[in-house]
Parts: sequence; structure tokens; C-alpha cells
Amino acid sequence: MNNKLLEDGNRILLETDNEDELLLQFTDDLVDSRGHVKGNVKIKGSTSAQIAAHLYKVLSSYHLPVRFKNQKSSKDLTVKRATLFPFYNVLTNIEDEDGAMTSKLEFVLVDEKSEEVVELNALLKDGLATQAQLTEVRRYSLKMNVILIDFFQRRGLKLLGFKAHFGILPNEKIGLCSELTLDSCDVKDANSRTKYTTAYMISHIDDAAELYEKAVSTILY
Repeated sequence: MNNKLLEDGNRILLETDNEDELLLQFTDDLVDSRGHVKGNVKIKGSTSAQIAAHLYKVLSSYHLPVRFKNQKSSKDLTVKRATLFPFYNVLTNIEDEDGAMTSKLEFVLVDEKSEEVVELNALLKDGLATQAQLTEVRRYSLKMNVILIDFFQRRGLKLLGFKAHFGILPNEKIGLCSELTLDSCDVKDANSRTKYTTAYMISHIDDAAELYEKAVSTILY
């Protein structure tokens, strides 16, 4: 039986027979921000896998390093083994009354008991990353935002923000090591109040399957 490295409700990360590869499985559970399962939608896992694989490929086409290798099955991805930084990034796009967009990038430090928004200097002081690494992570995060805003805009969607976790890939390069799905991206329809986010799916759970189908058809095609 493959050794389980991570399980957070939305996904399960497993070791494989290949020491350089890991298997990422997406679940059908709807999990709120506190980690509580609020429901189950039959197509959520396959929707997450399709969107994650597609967005990995989009970002890679713009020369942004990613850990993705291939989509193994409807709910499973094969990814490269990587060493993740002990922090992740949250990027929020804020639109003012005139429609102008500003972006806010935060670094969130993770330990066994808590998560805390921290300044870059704190990460440097504690030796959690070098100045060069933090500069690269920041550059990649902002680059991702530009790419994704345009990607979603061309599909009639607005990107409100996303969560991204970077790390060191086997080739020693910094790369994106987390998946962009509707669990990690805040996306809304540009012409209605519909949001393709986990919180929205939970509050509209009777329509969640239809919303996931619409999200896939809009994002992938």
C-alpha cells in the first residue's frame, strides 16, 4: 500500500514505486475553511483534477516551473516530488468603484498548530528562505496573477484571488507545487453573482454538481 504523505479533505498525496513521483488524488468532498466536510459532490474530484492539470499546463506554457507531470486518471495527477517552503502565498485582487484592480500579496507561515501572515523579513530572519528565493517566489506569484487574470477574463470570469505554495523541484529550481482548483482560486462570473468557489458551492449545495459542470465547460473550453 502506498504511503500517505498528506490528506486535507480535498486531496490525498501518496508515494509511488517511482521515488521521483507522487500520486495526487482529488476527493469529492466539499470542505470549508476550517477543514470540516460539508457535503459530497460526485464530480468534484474529477473537476478539480481537470482544472488543475489544465492550469498547470497554461502556466508551464509561459515558462513558469511547475511540479505537474501528467493526469493519470479522472481524479488523479502524477506530480514531481518537491521540497515545499514552510509558507504559502495568498494573492488577492481588489477592484475599486472605477473598476481599477490592485493586487495584494501575503506570505502565510505554516507550522503544526497554526498559520500566520508574516513579513518577508521574518522568513529571512528565521532562515526559512533566502532573499533570492523570496524574490523568485514573489515574481512568480505576480506573474501567475497576470497570466490567470487574462486567462479567466477571456472566458467571462473574474479572478478574485488564489492561494499558491512554492517549493524546490528535483532540478533545484523553484516551482509551483500546489494545484489551482476551485478550492484554491476565487473566481466569479463577470456578468452575474455566481461564484465558482468552495464557499459558494457549500451555500448552493443542491446546485453544486451543475455549477461544477459549468465551471469545467467554461474554464477548459
